[in-house]
Parts: sequence; structure tokens; C-alpha cells
Amino acid sequence: MFKKLLVAAVALVALAGCVSQKFVTSDVTRYHALTESPQGKTFAIVALDDDQQSSFAFKQFGDLMNQRLSAMGMQQYTGSAGPTQADYVVTLRYAVYGPSAEVRARYSGFGRAGFGFGYGYGPYWGRGPFGYAGMGYDPFWDDHYDIETRQLFTRRVEVNVFRGSTYNSERKDRVFEGRAVSSGLNGQIEPVMPYILDAIFQEFPGRSGETKTVSVAVPENIERAAPRPSPSSAY
Repeated sequence: MFKKLLVAAVALVALAGCVSQKFVTSDVTRYHALTESPQGKTFAIVALDDDQQSSFAFKQFGDLMNQRLSAMGMQQYTGSAGPTQADYVVTLRYAVYGPSAEVRARYSGFGRAGFGFGYGYGPYWGRGPFGYAGMGYDPFWDDHYDIETRQLFTRRVEVNVFRGSTYNSERKDRVFEGRAVSSGLNGQIEPVMPYILDAIFQEFPGRSGETKTVSVAVPENIERAAPRPSPSSAY
């Protein structure tokens, strides 16, 4: 009987060690005043300042937005008269904050003495004679919680869309604003930006005033190639 339990426990540990699918999860809020379909409309992606304009990272992010807007049936403006001739002007702002500590307690169920395969006299609810409040406490084994501390970063991305003809005026006509806030172990914005933009543009323009949690899967080939702080880490 004990050998069967030991084999089962080893199998569970092996399964737990497998690399699981990774996701970038964002809380996305969108507001918009779009009354027409964006399909067939032209857009121009504009930097907010000189630093963005000269940034290689911003140019890469602009390409990512270009791909997503084009996939929705919109067309990048290629004229020479300036972005205000496009139907829409699109801007991007992004930042990373942190890190901040996250402390998690995980019940291991295994005794510190080396055993703990669920033998017990429970379930017990409330506090037992050995000073332990919980369910299924076995006084012969010291069940315990493992404490894990992680350093988390908060990534924030904002996308705004204006009517092109008003962009250089004192009263810009904003027709869409979307923001996404994502927390994870990665303090660099570059690896997670594609998935955060996917979350913002999912079902564009979305329901105005709604905040929803969106999880976007990281492709396996990218996940395998990316260095990770630990096998169990998340983006």
C-alpha cells in the first residue's frame, strides 16, 4: 500500500514540474464614442514627444499596433500631407512600475519529517488538541505551509485614438481610449507589449466603460526561448 502511495506521489510531482502554458493577464478598460465601423478607415500612429519619436522601442511598438489595426480592416495612412489627413491618429503611452513584493502561502500537505500521504483521523474542523486549526490534521505529521515571496512589476499601457482632422487643434476629438494594467515577474515592457496590445484591441472597440480581465496566451515557441527566473514563473 505504501509503495502505491509513493509511486502516485512521485507521479504528481513529475506532472507539477511540467512547463504549463503561460499567459499575460491584463485588466483592460475602454471608453469610446465610435458610431461608425473602423473598417476601411485610415490611421496614422503618432509619437507623443521627441523621445518617443527617436525611440527604437516606440517604432517597434508602432509596428505592432500597425499589424493589429490592419488586421481589423483599417489602412495605414501613407500620404505626405501629415497625419491629420488620416481618419484617425493613434497614440501610445507605456510605463513600468515596481517591483513590489508579493507574499504567498501554499499548503504543501507533506510533513517536515519526510512523509505525509494523507493518513489521518479527520476531517477535523476547528482547533484540535494539538493547537492546529484546520481539516484532516494528523498529529503524527507536521503539515505546513510554504511561504513564497516574488517581486512583481506593474505594466501600464494606454492607447488613444483621435479624429485626424482635429489632432492639431486645441480641442482634439478623442474617439477611443483604452488602458491595460498587467502585473508579472517581467520588469521589461518589450516582451509583454504584444500581448497587452492584443488585450486592448480584442473585439475593438469593445463596450464603452467596461473593465474586463483578458488573458492572452504566450506561444510555446516564444515561451521556450525566453529566459525565466524560475520554471514556475509567469509573465
